[in-house]
Amino acid sequence: MHYAVSIDDLYHRVVEVPVIEFKIDHLGYADMPYSYPITDSDLYVTITAATNTNITDINTTLSELDKRVAGTVFQLFDADKITNQHQLYYAAANAYYAMESGGNISNKLDVETLLYASAQNQISKAIKLIGVSSKTRRIAVVVVSEQENDLTASKVADILGDVDDKALEMDQGKFEALKKLYEITDTAIETVGCDRYKALTSLITEKSTLISLRR
Repeated sequence: MHYAVSIDDLYHRVVEVPVIEFKIDHLGYADMPYSYPITDSDLYVTITAATNTNITDINTTLSELDKRVAGTVFQLFDADKITNQHQLYYAAANAYYAMESGGNISNKLDVETLLYASAQNQISKAIKLIGVSSKTRRIAVVVVSEQENDLTASKVADILGDVDDKALEMDQGKFEALKKLYEITDTAIETVGCDRYKALTSLITEKSTLISLRR
């Protein structure tokens, strides 16, 4: 099977065909909106975020968005449950590879991306863990398309709230909450041997990549 290279790989070895090339000092701090290609495909993953969201009914909201951006593959996430854009990029890339290889659970790329981002194999658990609800005030938007820097991501974010890429930024409170949410220990973070915020993203991405082994 073909999987996106995890961030952990970028820390510890040279990748012959990397999905994304980052210097370690820049990892986790790329400009937003964030748009990178999925290796061995014609697709790009574009990510942005918004604050001050107020979604009263998620099903109604998704139905309305489907009408306004018809034909676009997109997914919404609670930004408070996501480390940064890299977690979402690798989720989308690995979801694509799973569907190409027949290792997918869902028949929809947006749902498969949700599964990989949450490191879950059950859709209901994935939604509960990182999905958008009436309590969500900051969202992350992922769009997968053939267009680099697809403006649809910002359009969706603008419909739902105030476009604000800082909604995905990490702080100590979010760091501690995400360790608990994804069941990542301090020992594991220290083992990675780099900035703690980057290490957390690396470990969540690794955990996400490995969900295919439980299928």
